[in-house]
Amino acid sequence: MTITHMNNTDVATTRAQPTRDDEGVATGQEQSRFDSVEAGIELLALDLDGTILDDRFHISMRVLDELRKAEQQGVRVTIATGRPVEVTRPFVQAVRVNAPAICLQGGLIYDFETERTLHELTLPHELGCELIALERQYRAWQAVTYAAGALYVSSIRYDRSFYGGLLGTSLQVREDPCLALDGHDPQKVLFIVPPEDAENALIVLRALVAARATVVQSHAWFVEVNPRGAEKGAGLARLAQDLGIARGQVMAIGDQDNDASMVAWAGIGVAMGNGSAACKTVANWIAPPIDQDGAAVAIERFILSRKR
Repeated sequence: MTITHMNNTDVATTRAQPTRDDEGVATGQEQSRFDSVEAGIELLALDLDGTILDDRFHISMRVLDELRKAEQQGVRVTIATGRPVEVTRPFVQAVRVNAPAICLQGGLIYDFETERTLHELTLPHELGCELIALERQYRAWQAVTYAAGALYVSSIRYDRSFYGGLLGTSLQVREDPCLALDGHDPQKVLFIVPPEDAENALIVLRALVAARATVVQSHAWFVEVNPRGAEKGAGLARLAQDLGIARGQVMAIGDQDNDASMVAWAGIGVAMGNGSAACKTVANWIAPPIDQDGAAVAIERFILSRKR
């Protein structure tokens, strides 16, 4: 996507390096892992951007068709995203999600059917304000503070379509977003950083927060500080437990570092061919990239072919 700049709970497990042939099919010892998955897949967790959602915010008909077939065969489908509830809603409707959604990188589990929050984690208020203040030191970074369904920024630096498409439409400008919190704990603080500075941002933020929070890169332009324990893997484990579904009956598909924990935790963990090294390392199968409908290929192989 073109960006227009304006003026100013440990659930990960290490797996053997995944392999695939040219069609994305696992080979060698990896195949035996799939054959041993117990009783078939009952819960499928999908990342959005780079997994089923392309850079035009479009989900292919092939992916949607395979998801419909999986749901018709009784599979519960959820979305695992860094987005807040209201920004996740259109995708829940498009995919016809039939299980509670994992939002805010696992910090919030929300049931769209009953309109209830099932689980939520937040950052300490003091830490949130400490993070917001980093804008003064790192001028190329912009802090986006998530709290109570709203997003706060100190100024508009990018085209509003950038914020709306990737972050949300409930954007509010406050000279000091810390004051806007009014003493409440934020849900997370996301930093928009130039891609060439993302690695440095990860180092700086991890050193600053230490054990107080989790820092992860979720997009070429985004480095997030999330509540301790707010990981997609932990959220997926919690959801599976609530639904009474065993780990071996869960499949997760993702592409970025922030997806690695759920890809590692799931009985079948799939990384997209366009995914990051961290995500691919913990996967036990690498699908074709998004422009080849890799998620659909994975659903066909590991869910539909086994339920016929």
